[in-house]
Amino acid sequence: MNKILDLIFEDVKNENETKKTAVTLRISALIFIGYFLCLMAVFCSMGDWMNVGGCLVCGVCYVLSFYTTYLDHTRESAWISQILMIVWIILFIVMFGWDCGVQHYLFAFLALNFTVSTAGERRKVLTAVGACALRLALYAYARNFKPYSPLDPGISVLIQILNTIFIFAQITAVMIIFTKDAQKMEQKLVRYNTKLQKLASVDALTGLWNRRSMWEYIRAVEYDYEVGNAGFVSIAIADIDFFKKINDTYGHDAGDKVLKAVAGLFMDKMKTYGRVCRWGGEEFLFVFYGRNGDAAYDALQEIYDEIHRLTVPYENEEIRITMTFGLEEYDQNDGMETAIRRADEKLYQGKETGRDKIVY
Repeated sequence: MNKILDLIFEDVKNENETKKTAVTLRISALIFIGYFLCLMAVFCSMGDWMNVGGCLVCGVCYVLSFYTTYLDHTRESAWISQILMIVWIILFIVMFGWDCGVQHYLFAFLALNFTVSTAGERRKVLTAVGACALRLALYAYARNFKPYSPLDPGISVLIQILNTIFIFAQITAVMIIFTKDAQKMEQKLVRYNTKLQKLASVDALTGLWNRRSMWEYIRAVEYDYEVGNAGFVSIAIADIDFFKKINDTYGHDAGDKVLKAVAGLFMDKMKTYGRVCRWGGEEFLFVFYGRNGDAAYDALQEIYDEIHRLTVPYENEEIRITMTFGLEEYDQNDGMETAIRRADEKLYQGKETGRDKIVY
């Protein structure tokens, strides 16, 4: 069984051709070989040896079609397969009439054409129009001319059942082969786009929102105010005291570790208070949603106390830090940019008056 599967899924040697097309043509040929073998069995049971011979010829043609997919001429194999299908559909309608049901294979023909053809969209549309015209022409022919070999009603039903089974098998096989990779690629693209969105919105070092994401959030908060859906909002900016000294003393790896530790603390504490982002360098911006200045000050005091208890192990040292905070309550009349600027002014006021404090 594995050898048969390896044979069916064998790759093409021509670099300008695709394995997917060759595999589709092989599976299509095998399905039709199975179909004509079943028809041969039906006609054998009737003793209709002429039609047995006709089905045998069709089956042999599909064996040859299967073989041509290994000759590095996949495009020619596709043409052979499609022309062969059109020819025997026409012959079957002429021989057995409309009730044999093979006209429904034109839908399988379209599925095969759209998946294995390298033609442009315009030519594929013309092919679909041609297939529709052929179906109508065959119907008109069947209405005006009697079949050369009318089928017994019971045999006609049996052939209709075979047609239904093999048409569904043909279309299903083609669609599975050609949509499998597309679905995988689509899922991969979705994951990649999600990753890109995350990279675009998150600071790579700390995992906090970046400045761009915070601005989007701030604009949303301002909109909530405009439509009357927001309560109090307060803004705070924090800066690690003497951060340059940490980098100079211990190295930039230590500085990065401090930033990550501080970011982890902020991320944990701000889950219930609002949002925090890395504003730039060693600066962080906090948005306390639903809290006025006094309530934000109490929340900031908790964060301030946690910073004092924080130790960052680095090699044989334990790095301790302090931070300075500037806090401002948002006033809708002044706007968010003004609130941020005032919080920043208070931050620098705190730095100029000794650092390690909250200025409100």
